Amino acid sequence: MDADALSPNERFLLGFHRSHPGATSEFFGLARTPEGGDSYDRLAALVREGDDAVVLDLACGDGFLLERIGQRRGSRVRRIGLDMSADELAAAARRLGPDVLLLNERAQAISLPPASVDVVLSHMALMLMDDPASVIAEIHRVLRPGGVFSAIVDGGPAPGGGFACFVASLRRTIRTSGRAPLSLHHPIVLSREGLLAHLGDAAGFSAARVEELVVSLREPPARLWELMCLTYDVVQLSPGELESTRRDFLDAVEALRDADGRVGSSVGLRQLTARKRG
Repeated sequence: MDADALSPNERFLLGFHRSHPGATSEFFGLARTPEGGDSYDRLAALVREGDDAVVLDLACGDGFLLERIGQRRGSRVRRIGLDMSADELAAAARRLGPDVLLLNERAQAISLPPASVDVVLSHMALMLMDDPASVIAEIHRVLRPGGVFSAIVDGGPAPGGGFACFVASLRRTIRTSGRAPLSLHHPIVLSREGLLAHLGDAAGFSAARVEELVVSLREPPARLWELMCLTYDVVQLSPGELESTRRDFLDAVEALRDADGRVGSSVGLRQLTARKRG
């Protein structure tokens, strides 16, 4: 992959994941859905038991979802992971071993043949990708007729919890600094309508739907702060700004402690699912 051809956002993401491989799975592997699982379970469930399906994970990170699929769906599933971060792929290779094909590529130019994949999945990445229309066109190209695409994307912090306190503290720090906040999310992926508009008949998909969900975790304040530091926005802070944000955050969540001294934190997500027309 030609690093010189990457956009500024892509270069930022590569730098972050070089320093923080596995950050996404560390956070979202702890966060539970109302059903008691996690958001990775929502995607893994689309690979049916006993299938000899070919499954592609776009922006697979450290391989957490692919490992989950292998554990729950058996060895008949052929798993492929794609990520533009060589550092995340190195972590994925250690986690998954030699039986999973790992591709160091951008999702806008997938090297797989047409109609070669049964299921394409993506966890917390589609909203970060440049030119989502090109990504969706590539997904359509590699899917077999009747194949399924599903992605979990960001829906924002749920009001009132620890994550909302973190966002408020971060915004105060950035506003004081005079810098503009990071803008990594592509606008068309920020709304339900935008997602559905790019997965309709014109894109070659049918039965597109978007489900709203919330995932939650409860952690001691210090551990919750550690998890908040795995978010992209923290990277732009100076050491002094980071400490100021930490103190502000810990002060804000003090009133939210439960009887065990833990603080609840919830994040809104959206799951987009569609099927390639046969």
